Amino acid sequence: MKTRKEIKYYGLHSSLELFNRRPDDIIRVYVEESKLKNISHILKWCAQNKKAYHIVSDDELNKITESVHHEGICILAKEKDPISLETMLNNISSKPIVNLLYLDGVQNPHNIGSIMRICAHFGVNYILGDENKLPNMCGASCRIAIGAAEMVSLVALKDPIFAIKKLKENKFSIIATSSHKGASLYKHKFSKKNLFVLGSESSGISPQILKQQDTLLQIPGTQEVESLNVSVATALFLAEGYRQLYERN
Repeated sequence: MKTRKEIKYYGLHSSLELFNRRPDDIIRVYVEESKLKNISHILKWCAQNKKAYHIVSDDELNKITESVHHEGICILAKEKDPISLETMLNNISSKPIVNLLYLDGVQNPHNIGSIMRICAHFGVNYILGDENKLPNMCGASCRIAIGAAEMVSLVALKDPIFAIKKLKENKFSIIATSSHKGASLYKHKFSKKNLFVLGSESSGISPQILKQQDTLLQIPGTQEVESLNVSVATALFLAEGYRQLYERN
């Protein structure tokens, strides 16, 4: 089994959610004195389980996290266990309504973090992508996700086309998105199982993936700008999918 990497998770919500869901993956904790009350239960657990923790200054945390946005806490921990396509399909097999997200070339860690937060809000538990394009999680993306990185899993695919065809066999509609082409998002009637495909802001969805789509949709607007930020576009698509499938059922 592949050895899981160690990641420096920082930010209060990110750290609290990590502790709540998988405390045994914690290796070491760094905390500013001003934040001791916020995580006293974590430090108590560390003492009971012989896990090291260090009270450090703001400057020291800046160096440890390589960020000034650490919010006074950093946890060194193992990355989450990877999720395979087979495991994901098994986990969703009995659910009557499922929305999934496929990211094609989205690399910015802040966008990834924002998208995970959006996914958690709208009940999307898995983000799929080509293993050569889907970035690994890092401290910055986890902080931006504000705990959602523990709720939403990345599924790195060795063969994306095979995976999409497998989803089609499982009654999923493949919804590709575009800045300027396709039908209006707000005129489309969603099926109960959907894979939303979003590409990078620079190059969009790759031709190979685009060929797999069942429907091409766009977000109507003035067309005065080239495109929306990918996290904003994700929010609009997932919000409409949630509105139709959950609020009407």
